[in-house]
Amino acid sequence: MPGSAPSVPPRRIGILGGTFDPPHFGHLAAAREALRALDLDLVAFVVANDPWQKTSPTGDGVVEEVSPVGIRLAMVAAAIDGMDRVRLDDREVRRGGPSYTADTLAEYRSDHPEAELFVLVGSDVAPGLDTWVRPEEVRRRATIVVMERPGHEGSHPPAGWAHQVLDGSFPDLAGTDLRRMVAAGRSPESAVPHGVVAVIAEHGLYGAGR
Repeated sequence: MPGSAPSVPPRRIGILGGTFDPPHFGHLAAAREALRALDLDLVAFVVANDPWQKTSPTGDGVVEEVSPVGIRLAMVAAAIDGMDRVRLDDREVRRGGPSYTADTLAEYRSDHPEAELFVLVGSDVAPGLDTWVRPEEVRRRATIVVMERPGHEGSHPPAGWAHQVLDGSFPDLAGTDLRRMVAAGRSPESAVPHGVVAVIAEHGLYGAGR
């Protein structure tokens, strides 16, 4: 797997899940700060196979288009290349179907029964944790760590969720904005690593090269 993993079983594992369409400097900054502030042995970038909250029809019938999972895996591999104690985790892709954090945590608990698990979420996502599938399992198996995102400062999980707040200033980046940037003919190189820029160009993602 791209990214380096510890040679001994990790005892403190950060799980950073997402669509990563594309992965950007905000994700990398969050991983670095989590490693430092939480004294983690490992941060796993868990790529969603089917991010159901984006691909399921909303009330107005709109479904968000998501890049093919193989390309998203390639972008994450390029983004984290050379990072210490960070790895790409494709377990949700191998599992198939909709990607549920509860299932992923159950697998991590089986693989690392002695480890302490931390789920890293943005402050934009934290208030909606009760809408996740089997949220009680997520609460029981992991500590929620909230990363402050610009425009969502001070947002926390619903009542009943034990959580920590990750200090730090993270870039004001969002996948939606980056996809629009590329579609408008602008280079995303200020927001994503060079390897990710190359994957975007190679596959003509988000209208690149049109």
